[in-house]
Amino acid sequence: MSVLLRIAAAVSFAWALVLLAFKEALFSPTALTPLGRAFANGLGVGQLVFAYLFWYASGAPAANRGTLYAAMMLMARRTANDLYQLLVLLPPDQALISLADLVVSVALLVGILEALPRVIGSKSA
Repeated sequence: MSVLLRIAAAVSFAWALVLLAFKEALFSPTALTPLGRAFANGLGVGQLVFAYLFWYASGAPAANRGTLYAAMMLMARRTANDLYQLLVLLPPDQALISLADLVVSVALLVGILEALPRVIGSKSA
């Protein structure tokens, strides 16, 4: 579980970096309005907080079950959001980032769900 939480922290940190520092490189200046910049900055800060929480919880996953549940909820939300983006919002030529995020999010969600009984069992034993 510690490895999965560290991977989740790394993914969240990567998204924070993209949203805070490299949004202009990914999007054309006309596509990124001031409101879009503000939302990207807010999401970037939120991803930094998730990265910190996941990294901190990876030291003692059984003692930080609330963070494990937050990781599951975040990965499930990202999976649903990526599916919506792929199926409804994005044209095929712009869907590669969402597809990669979908694969990573599903893999982390399945890994966390699979490892959760062992973590909870070690806490109560």
